[in-house]
Parts: sequence; C-alpha cells; structure tokens
Amino acid sequence: MTSLQKAKNLTAETRRKRGDFLLNFSAFPPRLRGAIPLPELLVLAVAAFTRFWRLDYHSFWFDEIVSLDWASYPPAEIWEIGFHLVREKHPPGYYLTLHFWQQFLASFGLQQNDVALRALGSLFGVLTVLGVLLLATRLSGRATGLLAALFVALSPGLVWYSQELRMFQPAATAIVWATYFLVAALPSPIRYSLFAIRYSPFPIPHSALRIPHWIGLILALTYALYSYLFAAFFLPGLGLSLLVLAWKRWRLLAEGMAALGITGLLFLPLARNAWLINDAESPRMAAFDGFGENLWRQMQVFTLWRADWDDWAVTGGVLLFALLALAGFLGSGPGERRVGLLLALWSFPPLLIAGLLQATNANIFKEERYYLFLAPFVLWAAARAVTSLTCRWRWLGWSSVAVTGTLLAAALPVLWTPGMLREDWRVAAAYIADYQEQSPGLSAGGVAHVNYLRPAVEWYLGQRTGLGNLPVFGLFGGPLTPEQMEDVIGPPLQGIETAMNAQTLWLLQSHLAGVDDQGLVQRWLDDHYPLVTEQYPAGIKLRGYALRTRYTDLPPLAENALYPGVEVAPAIQLTACEVVTPRVAARDVRMHPPSGWVHLRLWLRATGPVRADYQPSARIVDAQGVWGELLPLSNGALERFPTTSWTTGELMRVEMDVNLNPETPPGSYEAVVGFDQGQERLCGAVEIM
Repeated sequence: MTSLQKAKNLTAETRRKRGDFLLNFSAFPPRLRGAIPLPELLVLAVAAFTRFWRLDYHSFWFDEIVSLDWASYPPAEIWEIGFHLVREKHPPGYYLTLHFWQQFLASFGLQQNDVALRALGSLFGVLTVLGVLLLATRLSGRATGLLAALFVALSPGLVWYSQELRMFQPAATAIVWATYFLVAALPSPIRYSLFAIRYSPFPIPHSALRIPHWIGLILALTYALYSYLFAAFFLPGLGLSLLVLAWKRWRLLAEGMAALGITGLLFLPLARNAWLINDAESPRMAAFDGFGENLWRQMQVFTLWRADWDDWAVTGGVLLFALLALAGFLGSGPGERRVGLLLALWSFPPLLIAGLLQATNANIFKEERYYLFLAPFVLWAAARAVTSLTCRWRWLGWSSVAVTGTLLAAALPVLWTPGMLREDWRVAAAYIADYQEQSPGLSAGGVAHVNYLRPAVEWYLGQRTGLGNLPVFGLFGGPLTPEQMEDVIGPPLQGIETAMNAQTLWLLQSHLAGVDDQGLVQRWLDDHYPLVTEQYPAGIKLRGYALRTRYTDLPPLAENALYPGVEVAPAIQLTACEVVTPRVAARDVRMHPPSGWVHLRLWLRATGPVRADYQPSARIVDAQGVWGELLPLSNGALERFPTTSWTTGELMRVEMDVNLNPETPPGSYEAVVGFDQGQERLCGAVEIM
C-alpha cells in the first residue's frame, strides 16, 4: 500500500482524534473545497506581516554594521576570512548571501536601503514558518501544523532576529528545512499538502522525490553549518532521528547516513578551525554550571522573550509554554507515532552538548540568540499539546489556543519601542542635521567617532540627513593609549578646524571597549574645546564641540533669531539670541528620557572690561509659570572662557540646554535668558508638542 493510499484510508475517527476535525471546509463550494489553503495563507500572511513590519524602525547597530562590512569584501576574500575564523568568528555562508543580496539590490539603487537589506532576513523568517508548516503538518496533522506555524510566526524572538542583519535567523531557517528534507525523504503518510489539496490526481512516486530530498538535506544543512557554527550541535539529534524514522529500512537508512556523512565531510575542515580557535581563546567553567537557569532563559527567548510586563506575568506565561512543550515532548496521539521523541531529539541535544562544552568555553550560553534555531521545534511541541487538549476537552483546548496566541501577539509590540533600541544612529544623525539647519552661519564642521567601523556614521549622517558633505573622521580603530594623545588623536581632529574652517565638531561614541577604554578622544576634545551639548541616543554618546567661540562679527543666523542688543550684565550685551530647537516634545523617549531639551545659542559682546565672572540663566515660561530650567553644562563656553577674560568688542558664542518639565502642555512658550538673577530678556519662541 502506497503512502498516498494510507493517507486516504485514515478514518474520520482518527482524523478527529488527531485534531483535523477542527478544519472542516464543507462550507466551501465543491469546486473550491480543499483547493483554497486559507488557513495556511493566513498563517504565512501573519508571518510576513510581523517580519516586514517597521523594518526601518531600528538603526543598524554594531553587529549589523559588522555584517555589512564583511559582506562588502569580494566573495573570495569573504570565504577566506570566514573559513579560517581568525579575523571573524562566524563562518562565511551568511556573509556571502548578504553580499550577493546587496549586489542584487544595487540593480535598483537600494544597496544602502535599510528596509531592502533587512528584507533578506524577513524572507528567511517567512521561509522558517513555511518549513514548520510543511514539517509539522506532515508528522502531526494539519491542525497541529497550522498552530505550530502560527506560534513560530508570532514568536517575538524569531521576529526580532528576522529583522536583523545577522546569521541567526538564516541558520534557523536552514535547520528547519534540513529537517523537513530528512523527513520528506522517508516514506510516511502525507497528511495534507501545503495547499490543502488532499489527493492529487497525478501523484508523484516517492522514489522520484527521495534523491532531491537528500540533496536538499545536504545543501540546507551545509548552509546552516557554514553560516553559524553552533548549528553543528543539531547534528547528533538529526542523526538519531534518522535512526528512529528509518529503523530496519536499511536502504533508506544507508541513504540518510550517506547524506549526513557527506555533510559532515564538507563541514569537517571548518569544524577543525573552529575547535582550534575555541581551545585557544575561550575561558572555562564547570560543565552544566547553571544549566537549569539556562534552560529557563532559553524557554523565555523562544516564547515571550522581552515582554515588558510584570515579572509574575512573564513567569506565568513562560511556565505555561514550558508545561505545554513538555507535554508535547512526552505525549503521543493517533497518526503521530514517535513525533514527541523526534521533537525531543531536535530540541535537547544541542543544549546538552552546550552544557557539556562549558568545560571548554564558559561563554557558550552567553547570548540569548545562540540557540534560536531550537525555537521552532519547542513551539511545535507546545502546539502539539494544545491540539491534544482540544481533542480531549474542546473548551480547554480552544482556551489554550486563545491564551497562547494572545500571549505571543501581546509580547510583540515591545520590539518596536525605544526600550529595544540598541544604537540609535538615525536619531543622532537627525539631531545633527536639525542643528546644522538652524545654524546657517556655522559651517558644518565634521564628525569624529570612536568605533571599530565607519559605515554606521557615514550611512546615517550622509544619506539619511542629506549632509553628504559632512566629513567623517573615523580614524580611531584602537586600542588607543595616553601616549597617543597628541600624535594620533590630535592631528586629525585639529585638521577639521584648520583645513576645513569648521566651527562645530560632533563626537559620536559607541562600543569603546578595546578601542578607547579610557575615553581619550573625548578627553582630548574636552581639553581643547568648549562643549555645545551632550545627547544620549540609545547605545551612543553624542557630544558637540564649538571649534570656534570668539567672533569679530555676527555670522548669518537662523530666521527665528532675535537681536535684542541690550545689556544683560555690566559691560555684557546680548547681541543676538537663537532657539536652535524651535519645536520640542515635552516628553523625550529617544535622546534623554523622560523630558525634552530646548537648545539656545547666545551671542554676547563685551562692551568694556568685565569685572566679574557672570553665569547665565535660561527658562521656558508662559503666563502660568516656569516649565523649563537651564541644565548645567560642564566644560561649556563660560567655563572655558569666563567673562573676565573677554576682550572688549569681541563676540562670544555661548550655547546651552534647557530641560523641560515632561508634563508641559502643548502650546507656545517663551525662552528667556539672564545673568546672575538680573533682568531676563526674551530669546525666542518655542513650540511644545
């Protein structure tokens, strides 16, 4: 009896027990019945929606810039670097994929488009859901297959890494498909096809598909191994599952072992390099130290991940999924012979191997994303338990479907919130762009950044803000030492001022570890120039410096500038005043939560010898009172150039930030300034949003 005939002979009672009774299409017209895969299409649509939603919300962060940097090399060099694992710890498979994807996008002028580049990971993510849908349907029936695919589609961790330019999601996709090809190469009752067409009038003999499936297994598994080294931990469980599925079917067993053997031989040279690097560089700890905590952590990563709920709610939700997954591993049902065992083999061996290898690498559980490729199988086990509950107690099963689906969906929105921002280059670039737009007389000087790479700064400053002519000095690849202060750090920074007649310099710092641990670049700038402002986008410190503070005449000012021309302190005239940020939100969530800052620029002239060192005040006011106060600024212009040092007739550029009350109502307000409790003068208007 063929596999197709076995599928036809499944009784209605068996299908009912297996949960397929939940998907009855008798309401459809006869011509459409069984031909429209509406549930499957809906699940895939959910997967696409969650993975393509707001792809441009997060700026590329350091790890993604590393990916883009390696992908920019010629393919032969990418292979050489990734294969030897010395300059880069990840193998070359994903970097080659990203290289060719970016080359493809270049045909449309999208090679530096955030959404287009990240679409590669989103496509991998949708393919993961499709693979789970096919695989789980084949082994567990259509109801479980749909629910497992839905869980994977909604898993916050899987969605997040689908939107990141890293190899973790592509490796998970390849592992799911490698597993599918292994199962599909072995004869078994086919529950349903992807398109809900139960029985094809032109069935393809299984023998004709077996070899293509083995080839698919080799290609998918090799790609996973050459993209992410920890994918190798999946091999033992996959080999054991072959024994379970093909036991005493010696020809199929031999074919499967040959396919896995070929993959192992292809991986062997890379595995040797990885072992040598691991053995030489990694710290050690006791095997299985903290293993229970690691298991719990992985369960949270696979399910609710970083849901911003109360601890009890997160713990309860993760515990629910853990219990369901455990039931899915241990349970059995009609038409699902050995599926629980298979899911256990695809879920636990990698974690056990990692626990054992802690003796040689203490960092093997360091990052939560390391075992992301196990999430589809754990979620499938949970879906299997939910379907089983539905078969036995329909009300309890449907309640479980509602609760688990709602928990995953409710945990998703946090992914696109400021709390999840890693390095907010986009908002940092926007601040610089807005500042320069409101500063027509201050030439756009330059940007010095302390980082391993230049692309993030150039990418967002140049192409996202239109400041393509803003020079970027990313010469600090470190590690920097105090002895290099004047010989290495100073010359390029001084060059911005002298060679380019720049008047403002912006310093962006991120990932200083191993490059500038002592903050030497910032120290050099603090020693030479007054601070204009300091902002704190996620993962970045942004500092502006006035390369020029003393002026003979007023440069061109912004359109909203006021020219009071009045004395604000003995022998000090407020010649002009600018509100550099004329529109500000009262509540800030990106630069310096919780409140917005109003930035002011004063142009002060000494009309004669100044006998005292005066300090300014600045406030945001309306008829109801004061809504903002001056923020103290260390190393500001008046700290570096106290008023007693001013030369008669010389203009001084003084900049400051005013911190708003986050409860400030929307509306129009006045910015007023003064000196040492003297009479305050109007500086300009501010619109609070």
